[in-house]
Amino acid sequence: MPQALQRVFGISPLMAAIAFLPLTAIQFGVSLLVARLTFRFNNATVLIAGAIIDTFGLVLGTVIGIQQGYWLGVALPMVFIGIGQGLIMSPLTVAGVADTSGDIAGAASGVVNTVHQIGGAVGLSIVSEMVAGVTKPAAMIDHAQAWMVVLAIGMLIGAVNILRWPHK
Repeated sequence: MPQALQRVFGISPLMAAIAFLPLTAIQFGVSLLVARLTFRFNNATVLIAGAIIDTFGLVLGTVIGIQQGYWLGVALPMVFIGIGQGLIMSPLTVAGVADTSGDIAGAASGVVNTVHQIGGAVGLSIVSEMVAGVTKPAAMIDHAQAWMVVLAIGMLIGAVNILRWPHK
């Protein structure tokens, strides 16, 4: 997305970074509410809600398209993606370490964070490979967003499967 913002809208790398503020600020703000939300509902419900909202944001970006301009085609979807990611991160770690004994909880948390980092890199490489042949910047980001939707649907299926496990 930063490269697409530079290529499609002709903005500088600094402005492309600033263009991520809707996602970053909202993700930060929502993450501050997660503890209260998981107390009121439960970890699995918050995680699934986050996965649904995140997927919706990606679908919105795909449907609207970057050609509709920054505010509609990029910033608006980023709001939903930021909400979804803010709701996902902490409950995902909690789900990953649930029911582990105290002596391996730290290691389990490390594994969850490692898999998260590797998953992001693998996801990026899959999306990059799928759009490698697309030469027009706007078409490339639209295709990339469509592939991100496919990956997000896989995430959503995984999150829904958490309901199969007994949770606290």
